[in-house]
Amino acid sequence: MSPYHPKKLLFFAIWLIPNFLENRRVLIIGGSSGLGFAVASAALANGSRVHITSMTASKLSSKISTLQSLYPGAHVSGSVTDLSSTETLEGNLQSVLEAATKETGEALDHIAFTAGDSAALFPLAEATVEKALKPFTVRYLSSLLVGKLVAANPDKYLKSSASSSITFTSGIGVRRPSPGAVALVGVGGAVEVLSRSLAVDLAPIRVNVVVFGRVDTELLQKSVGGRPQVLEKLKAGTLTGQIGTPEGAAEAYLFCMRSALATGQDFVIDNGTMAK
Repeated sequence: MSPYHPKKLLFFAIWLIPNFLENRRVLIIGGSSGLGFAVASAALANGSRVHITSMTASKLSSKISTLQSLYPGAHVSGSVTDLSSTETLEGNLQSVLEAATKETGEALDHIAFTAGDSAALFPLAEATVEKALKPFTVRYLSSLLVGKLVAANPDKYLKSSASSSITFTSGIGVRRPSPGAVALVGVGGAVEVLSRSLAVDLAPIRVNVVVFGRVDTELLQKSVGGRPQVLEKLKAGTLTGQIGTPEGAAEAYLFCMRSALATGQDFVIDNGTMAK
């Protein structure tokens, strides 16, 4: 058999590809539901040590138990935290970072931020300062303060390396806004711009944002309110004819963690909504 036989080449190609997430320490802020839970599950499947957050102790305990049953012997821990108040926001985030580094054993390799609240839509004519600012605390200020805490504590919470990353979350509504979504579009756009700025300020740590389309999460089901015709309309608005799955969306976050070439980028995963 030739030394360049295709089967031999395939074997060596597979053998040479490392698992960039094995034994890595990963924090998922908002990891007890939806996209965050899928990211946590995928990271554990790749051999990472994972720490997740939730707003309630009961949900956190339940989700950790589920992950432990899915991945026996894997290391998964968590923190209860509330990101809804500007008065306690920075202290709560610092407590999460302290707990994550303690539970996983050392400074983190990756942080994924998927936390969000169910901000209500409202007609532009009914906009108020309070309504417009409400979603910024959890989605934007929390993201900003994660970057601040990493910058203020070099190598304490996140390793200062090009192999380390922070991945934030935005939505396709920023590029294709719907009526009544001015607050959500504003905060999503702010997070996208913030991620590019943090990529500069935190270098060599890599910072990116995943911009997802319609994904079948608890938040989507809540907004649909049991109306199957709405789901069908959303499917018809994509090139794939599908609503995304959390597991499929999680792959984008894992790519941002794995690829040492990815920083300062927006990764759009929307089932072709942009092109429809």
